[in-house]
Amino acid sequence: MLSLASSFVYALLTDRVLLVDFDDSMSGLFCEPFPDDATWLLPGDFTFKGRSNGEKFRGVYSLGNLLEKSEKKHDEEIAVQATALLYLYLSGDNNYDMLFYRDDTQKLLTNVPWLVLRSDQHFVPYFFVMPGFRAELDRLFPDKEAVFQHVGRYLFSPTNRVWGRVARFYDTYLAKAEQRIGLQVRVFYPDKTPASLMLPHILRCMQVVSGILPRSRTLKAVLVASLLEEFYTELKGGGGGVAAVGVYQTSHEGWQETGNGAHNVKALVDIYLLSMCDVLVTSHFSTFGYVAHSLAGLRPWYLQNPGDYEAKRNEPACVRAVSPEPCFHFHPYYDTNSANHGDAAGGGPAPVIMNCEDYEWGFKLANLKY
Repeated sequence: MLSLASSFVYALLTDRVLLVDFDDSMSGLFCEPFPDDATWLLPGDFTFKGRSNGEKFRGVYSLGNLLEKSEKKHDEEIAVQATALLYLYLSGDNNYDMLFYRDDTQKLLTNVPWLVLRSDQHFVPYFFVMPGFRAELDRLFPDKEAVFQHVGRYLFSPTNRVWGRVARFYDTYLAKAEQRIGLQVRVFYPDKTPASLMLPHILRCMQVVSGILPRSRTLKAVLVASLLEEFYTELKGGGGGVAAVGVYQTSHEGWQETGNGAHNVKALVDIYLLSMCDVLVTSHFSTFGYVAHSLAGLRPWYLQNPGDYEAKRNEPACVRAVSPEPCFHFHPYYDTNSANHGDAAGGGPAPVIMNCEDYEWGFKLANLKY
């Protein structure tokens, strides 16, 4: 959802039509976002449908490969403008692929009819430090901390299949609570950070650092979104002194099942339920958590990595986000023409990006004041 929203913003900035190539696991999740019987789905019989993941496709049509080869011949402009289709791979750190984020490259791409874009990143923040895009972005998004919220709420309307589950769960378990607390836990390395290590870390965040889960009789509901059941079970059983609080979980799949449609439905249900909470605690570096708190427009508490918990026992278990916006993890590290990125506040007529609270090498949007 992060990369799709970013692609939509890019289409707006460059006067392009956005088409998506969903596989079967993505069908039935979202309604069509555009009116008048228009569709954003790539036709089933389209020439390169389903082929964009192949190495051969990437090798032949890749912008990065083309620029790398052309640089040696000093004919980048001729090579790009003579191409009818280019593949933009924006998920890695290849220096030539990252040349996409330069204004001079964007000028070359204006004459390429078809761009096939693949990414798993929220790359919108970098557009704000590209001089060619900045003025239009300022007109579209005067509030830099609501970019994904506006785009996401327009693009991602869940189907009845998804929304029915969301509504039933909310009405049954969350609606009557005086405060709804969303806890999203993503364990990236279970061997290094087992649930037994994570749980005291979570409780330290929710009770000591943030104070969002005090030992009181306030009617609160805690929604646990995690692939694992242990966190829900421990909290439900009164672990950490939270017995007076209602604790709920929609599902616990055990592990992530990429390409599984039923799994995707459950994940999307959790995202929308989390976005309906009043307070959020989410895992650091988790794109799942980013979508939930950005849709809600909430500044979450980011759980710090407890992998070296013993060494960091005296440090905060979580930190409060400055901005609700998602983090762009793997951005380019060069100057974008005249915009200097030596520090995260640089670029454009006013500083609007900062280093991410949960990943210091990443960038995110914020309404910064200096």
